[in-house]
Amino acid sequence: MRETEEIHSSIDVLCQHVDKLKVQVYDMVTKKYLDFYPQFSRAAELSGNVDKVAMEMKDLSDKIEDKIKSQLNTSTEFLQNLTVKFQEKAALMAILEDLMKIQDGLETLASANENQDYLKAAEAVTAIDSLLPSAIKNHDDVQIFKALRTEFHVQKADLEINLKNRWKDLIVWRVEDSNYLDKKNYELEIACGEANVKVLTEIVSVYERLGLLNEEIKKFGGNLLDNFLKPCITDKETALSNPKGHHLATTWGHSSRVVPPAPCNAFSKINVILAALEKSLLHIKVESNSKRSLMEILGTHIRKATLEILVKDCLTRAIPTNTKELEAFEEVIHLTISFNENLVKLGFITEAETTLLDFTQNVSMLFANKKCQEILEKARKLMTTDTHNTVEVNGDAPLGDLPPLGKDGPSQEKSRKLEMAKEYQLSSNTFRLPSCHISVCVQELMCMAYSMLQEATESSSETAIQIFYAVRKMFEMFCYVFPTYHKKSLDTFPQLSAIFHNNCMFISHHLMTLGHQFRAKLPSNLNATFVDLVERIRKLGVQNFLQQLAKQKDLMSEYLQGAKGFANVSSGEVQVDAERAIKQMTHQLQHLQKVWQGVLPSMNYRKAIGMLLNSVVEEITGCVVVLEDISSDDALQLASLFKMLQDKSGPLMAATEKEKEEINVTVELQKNVSKWLRFKELIIILNANLMEISNRWADGKGPLANEFSANEVKMLIRALFQNTERRSTILLKIK
Repeated sequence: MRETEEIHSSIDVLCQHVDKLKVQVYDMVTKKYLDFYPQFSRAAELSGNVDKVAMEMKDLSDKIEDKIKSQLNTSTEFLQNLTVKFQEKAALMAILEDLMKIQDGLETLASANENQDYLKAAEAVTAIDSLLPSAIKNHDDVQIFKALRTEFHVQKADLEINLKNRWKDLIVWRVEDSNYLDKKNYELEIACGEANVKVLTEIVSVYERLGLLNEEIKKFGGNLLDNFLKPCITDKETALSNPKGHHLATTWGHSSRVVPPAPCNAFSKINVILAALEKSLLHIKVESNSKRSLMEILGTHIRKATLEILVKDCLTRAIPTNTKELEAFEEVIHLTISFNENLVKLGFITEAETTLLDFTQNVSMLFANKKCQEILEKARKLMTTDTHNTVEVNGDAPLGDLPPLGKDGPSQEKSRKLEMAKEYQLSSNTFRLPSCHISVCVQELMCMAYSMLQEATESSSETAIQIFYAVRKMFEMFCYVFPTYHKKSLDTFPQLSAIFHNNCMFISHHLMTLGHQFRAKLPSNLNATFVDLVERIRKLGVQNFLQQLAKQKDLMSEYLQGAKGFANVSSGEVQVDAERAIKQMTHQLQHLQKVWQGVLPSMNYRKAIGMLLNSVVEEITGCVVVLEDISSDDALQLASLFKMLQDKSGPLMAATEKEKEEINVTVELQKNVSKWLRFKELIIILNANLMEISNRWADGKGPLANEFSANEVKMLIRALFQNTERRSTILLKIK
């Protein structure tokens, strides 16, 4: 019982001490963190008192456990009351202990931050961070803990600001105007010396503990990539200097027209940059389980972007587009492999990173891709240049000769067939390209196709196949790009429409045999032909030119409408309108002659101008035939107008100075203007009397009967002549 009384007395004393400490600690913490009164010496004294009381409570707890529990059977109720009372004060004491530990940690953090002892400050942050969440969770009703949390966040933020400011003092980025126009100097200077390296190492360690290292290195890597690595990779004009091991500077400008450096120069500059940084900063290792260096951490953030830029904007662009130059590119491949090994050695990339090695293994494919891209880019550029610059082409200057059909010459059976075929010779003009004008750009396009296919025969099988299909795609692209890009010009200008027609015929002519000429030297599994494109391209040119002809035909018809059907043409106003209509038509036909003749093949030109002239004379004849009354003055005036059209139609079919063959204009008119004789007969009728008309009819066997039906002749006679007995007699003969 005596021991029980002693414990009871001790608990009472401890309760008084705990209550007193509670008041003192609460008063101190409240004044310091809520009222912001200075309490430096008071906090240290209370911390000691809390520790002393905590020890006394521990001793008393041990005594209860060891000596008193054996008496629970005799004094259970009394001891349970003592235990409950003790536990209540113990819980209160736990709160006071947590408060004082957090308070001590905050004071340590503030002091270390002020003295730039960043490691000690980081340890304090770690300690407080481990206490504060559980304290708030276990004692969420104690408001003072929330004030301590706010104070902790403020001091932690101050520490981070001080760390970043110190980091900026030691790692300095500068941007200055250059002496060169539109260029700037970008500098990176890292503080050197044993003391500064020690501080950097300490800051890195603190950053890692606070979870800020990745963010800071990522930001550092972004600046390094944008202002140093990328300019050195993409622009050969970028100047890099490394006057000291800890100082780097670049001079470059923001321009849309940059030329990448040679890969060896880009590798050299990157090695200089990384070596300088590794020596001054990136060699520092992080105090973690992995023991990684800053170079490795930097690599995780920017190596992917750096290697992609290096491959896309430097190495790929350095790949030649000529097969002969590809052999010399082997040196670049060896340099790339060595550069990759150096990056692994530095720790910037891992051995598992294969971006550069993949590039070296795919050079042949990349060469073919680049070659094909170049072909299509050049082709598109040619297709979008002016089409009115033309050159004359003909069958005497083919772009290439056909190779022999067999490897060892024709067989005996083929020889016999060839001998038999000599008996039936084709015209020398068969399969020859007629003389005409094509666009210079299309001639260059076709020459490029021959050149590319020739290069394909000197390349590997894979490259040859890709080049062949690039040439095919070039002509497929012609079907879309050329008519779309030049649509307005083709619709507006008859000459350009004719040139486009020739362009399509020229391309089709060569595509007929283009694949055959190179098939023997291309891979055997390649179906080297362009024949399927011939009809498509030919149709494109024909349709466009037919649309132009339809437009010109509508224009002629519009002019004819001004003649008002040629009725009462001898009256003043109608006479002027009819004469204007004829002159407008002849003027337009002469204009078309000027822009088409010599451009189109002579046969195509005469067919085209003949078709338009035929539509004119057909419409004129149709208008006159349906007239119910044609006075003698009207007949004379009509004959005069139509004779003017007849006289001006002949020169439309005349030969040019370059045409060697003599052209019979009359024959060409009758050949290409199907209604020409009908038009001539109409002029004769307008000038003839009844007897002459009867003679030309000749009982349905004369020239008039070949062009006009009996009913049409009767209508003309009734319109031209008065109703007399003689007219009736003639009308009876017309049947």
